[in-house]
Amino acid sequence: MLELLLLRHGKAEPARIGQRDHERPLAERGRLEAHRQGLAFPCRAGDALVVSDAVRTQQTLQSLLDAWDSVPPHHITPTGYLADADTWMDLIGMTDANTQRLWVVGHNPGISDLVLKLTGDWIGMSTADVVHIELEVADWSGIGKGSGRLKGHHPGRNA
Repeated sequence: MLELLLLRHGKAEPARIGQRDHERPLAERGRLEAHRQGLAFPCRAGDALVVSDAVRTQQTLQSLLDAWDSVPPHHITPTGYLADADTWMDLIGMTDANTQRLWVVGHNPGISDLVLKLTGDWIGMSTADVVHIELEVADWSGIGKGSGRLKGHHPGRNA
């Protein structure tokens, strides 16, 4: 059974005057919450990550890596920046066959919409929330509407 861990980026700093949204960094709280999620969900053999290329998602990735003993394969992609659920499913569908558990580090509303599309359950994800989904597919290319089952929602503020 394939697993997805969807992680909304950690709490970001407000945009400064003239700063693009894409370049907003994590607040200290965001770094700590993402690090705690990394401790709560240790890296395993067969893990990989796909991550939006925004500064705050890359810093969320770094907080996870700082919590883990190993560095799994990861792909940072501009396609993930503010991606909708269908775009995330396209990216997930390209995952290497050796990956057993895939982390997706992204943004709302796309990441919450992905939960709804895969499971039929609405979870409005706050920053640093993790949603654990079990996919009922033989391989990653089989991902589609209704192909997942919600296993848990783990709020970032309680990590």
